[in-house]
Amino acid sequence: MAETFISPVNKSFLSNNKYQFILSRMPNIEFFIQNITLPAMTLLSTDTQTPFTRISIPSNQLVFDPLDITIALDEDMNAWFEVYNWIYQLGNPTGYDKLGNLTRTAGQNNSITSDATLTIKTNSNNPNVRITFKDLYPSSISNIQFTSTEGQEFLTANINFNYTTYYAERVV
Repeated sequence: MAETFISPVNKSFLSNNKYQFILSRMPNIEFFIQNITLPAMTLLSTDTQTPFTRISIPSNQLVFDPLDITIALDEDMNAWFEVYNWIYQLGNPTGYDKLGNLTRTAGQNNSITSDATLTIKTNSNNPNVRITFKDLYPSSISNIQFTSTEGQEFLTANINFNYTTYYAERVV
């Protein structure tokens, strides 16, 4: 009996620096992104007991991990201020009006949530996979440590985003 040898069609490995992240509500962030983590997706399951063993049955509920990105900070902190202002407006710690000047209309610069797109590119820098995040909003921004005891480093900040879902599709 002859063995069948299957060879992959594309033998190029995925590169970690071939991507573009676009978040229309935050135009300054695209240039300063240092890294981005494609979030995990988990299908919850339900355990059913039988007289002999426990059986795991898939449920119909998905859980998405937060989207985490790291940005380099420019000296005017423009990207940081975009995130800060968005989170501050969502939390509105100075009043009862939790919408403030935010709008529920999608696609506006002052909308509560925004869609975002992560385009993963081939080694030839052509779009290959598109991940679309729906109803994204920032949930936290990390601290920034200033120090005068070490050499000069460029500062970064980590941003966590929550969202309702994400869709993955191949770009044809």
